[in-house]
Amino acid sequence: MSTTSKRPASQHSSVPSETVVKLSDDEEYSTKPEFIYGGPFIKVEKPCPFLNTATPMNVQLQGTFKKSFAFYSLKERLPIILTKVIDYLSRESSKIKSANSASDDDIRGYIQYITKLKNDLVTNKMYDPLTVDTPEARKWNEWISKAENQYYFTNIWVFSECYVYRRLREGCELSKGLQNFDPFDEQKEKSFTNSLELMCVVADKLMTMLSPSDKDKRKADFMTLLKICLWANKCDLSLSLGEQVTLNSADGNNTVKKIIDPFQIVNDLKDKLLVDDTAKISDLVVAKAEAMARTIEGCCEEAKPPEEGAESAEGEAQLVPCPGKLTVPKTVMFDIVCDNAGYELFGDLCLAHFLVSQNIVKKVRFHVKKIPWFVSDVTPRDFKYVIRSCAKANYSREIPVENKPEDEAEASEPEAPRSVTSNNLSNLGEIWTKLVEDGTFVVMCDDFWTSPHVYKDMKTYDPDLYRKLQFAVAVMFKGDLNYRKLLGERNCNPTLSFESALQGFTPAPLIAVRTVKADLICGLPRGKWEQLNGIDDKWMEKGDYGVIQLCAKSEALKVSERPCVPDGEIEDV
Repeated sequence: MSTTSKRPASQHSSVPSETVVKLSDDEEYSTKPEFIYGGPFIKVEKPCPFLNTATPMNVQLQGTFKKSFAFYSLKERLPIILTKVIDYLSRESSKIKSANSASDDDIRGYIQYITKLKNDLVTNKMYDPLTVDTPEARKWNEWISKAENQYYFTNIWVFSECYVYRRLREGCELSKGLQNFDPFDEQKEKSFTNSLELMCVVADKLMTMLSPSDKDKRKADFMTLLKICLWANKCDLSLSLGEQVTLNSADGNNTVKKIIDPFQIVNDLKDKLLVDDTAKISDLVVAKAEAMARTIEGCCEEAKPPEEGAESAEGEAQLVPCPGKLTVPKTVMFDIVCDNAGYELFGDLCLAHFLVSQNIVKKVRFHVKKIPWFVSDVTPRDFKYVIRSCAKANYSREIPVENKPEDEAEASEPEAPRSVTSNNLSNLGEIWTKLVEDGTFVVMCDDFWTSPHVYKDMKTYDPDLYRKLQFAVAVMFKGDLNYRKLLGERNCNPTLSFESALQGFTPAPLIAVRTVKADLICGLPRGKWEQLNGIDDKWMEKGDYGVIQLCAKSEALKVSERPCVPDGEIEDV
């Protein structure tokens, strides 16, 4: 099948036509000989959409650039992820059938569905429309039909990736017995278990941060927890193709497993943090939260409800205004747009708990994915699982003292064995359960987070969600996919400011906490990008570096021009 679909001029206008390469016959997307009637097989040259370059500057990421991470991801990473789902279905079919009341036909049908999806991807077929009949699926089909390119490799990378995961979910929707099946549940549960000791160490430290503290300590703890959230983002099962990622290590002889302290890791990786706006973030969140609290208190004084049975001057009972009319939030809120489950979500919960316990904010809203997404992204079920597993954690390990050389042993006092237990982790899990129950922690899962759209287009495709975000003191976006969508999937100049890279997306002050796992970035000091490329031209694909960036600009909250929507900030999970 020819892949010479129409390409958006805007995405290729900066690429000279002479850079188009003709791929050899032994490659998947080569031009093949065609039979001309009445003659021999004659090779016919056709325009080729693939370029043997990295993604040009100011062009959106897509699989046509053969030296880009987008090309590698579509050609290698995604097919491997799909293959592992097929393997899981085959290997654990009995367990899956039992847990989901599924049949052999359900398992067999889903395997066939994924096999076709994988084959369509690797051969660069056109997107198939979704066949489930839901409002959200109909929106997807509309987006597909309006896409300038409807092929996996020639459309924008984020669209193709999101489409694959949406199709993976459709395979479950079409199956009677797999409606609630998460093809990545086993991997996410293993990731949580493998990180249990890390969480115990962080929980012990967090307990010393929760009591009301002075301004300087509060700021230092806030900054530290942001960095814990950052490096927890290294544990990304999508980047690792589903292989377990931990921050643990062993000694040189692999005999005594050392305790790895995430707080020490923060210090050890300080040179890997390319942009560090943590001090600015702490100052802004605290100052804006205090100002918002004063405004809310002032509005409450002005709008005190009349005594029972009293009526307004017009003779009508006063009514609470609908959300579309509100220009001041009801309470001081901080939003987290989540990325990975397991240890990373645990880090997010720790930060949220700190913000509430220090009385900086009254509520934290967690935005999660409604369906399984990018292997390890948080779903409502994952959110419950992490909190429940923390509450039930039962872990204990004592580390023997390492033998020191005789001269060192004589010069210092004997070192006591160190132990790690889950006591504080269990306490945190119980507290978090109550915070969810009383509405202090809120889980939301709007469809937009599993759409293919970049965030500068949120106002167009989901203005209600944009307005919800405007009520927050600040919104923290976690991880690489969120970062790509914040930057519009555009390979901008690495020195471009974070605010400019957002292309007008400013519902509230925005915080990006991201380990670098795709070849786009902004806000770097001049010369840094070139320096890192000189050291390792694949540095942007490995998650070894990170950024914590702030855009303090935000759009003022005004009376909505749209019909009032339910206040339903809370999505019941």
